[in-house]
Amino acid sequence: MALVPGGTYGINKPDEQLLSLLGPAENVVLLPPTEGELEAQSWEVEELDNGNVVLRNQRHRSYAGYEGDPKENSEVVGSSEPREWELRPAGHPDIFRFHVVVPGGPVRGTELALDLSVLDIAPQRIALRPLDVHDEQQAWGFLIHIPG
Repeated sequence: MALVPGGTYGINKPDEQLLSLLGPAENVVLLPPTEGELEAQSWEVEELDNGNVVLRNQRHRSYAGYEGDPKENSEVVGSSEPREWELRPAGHPDIFRFHVVVPGGPVRGTELALDLSVLDIAPQRIALRPLDVHDEQQAWGFLIHIPG
């Protein structure tokens, strides 16, 4: 059974800011919930047969991905090609909070996960960073969007 059932989600950090994609091939960024931007801040989670998932932005139909081989500090961008992600529970199992990890790691001795970029640019960009399973701030909440 999937850790996160297939569906459409807002994916957020503990401060309630949401993963957002403002253009089909732009950087994935973190923004507060923004009226009129629901589709840009909504991600379809599709489970694959191997248990991994792909994340596709509802507005732009682009996937959360990165260019080339995964490496530390690679920026996460909208891509026409799906990239697989592994979801690992973070904290209490009844709460939809997960580390979003590049499967098949480690890469050069470390596993990589979605996290905040080290670049001091607004809006805050998302990048591949070393996984720290003890860092609750690195985990993402998955908030189901009910069609209405």
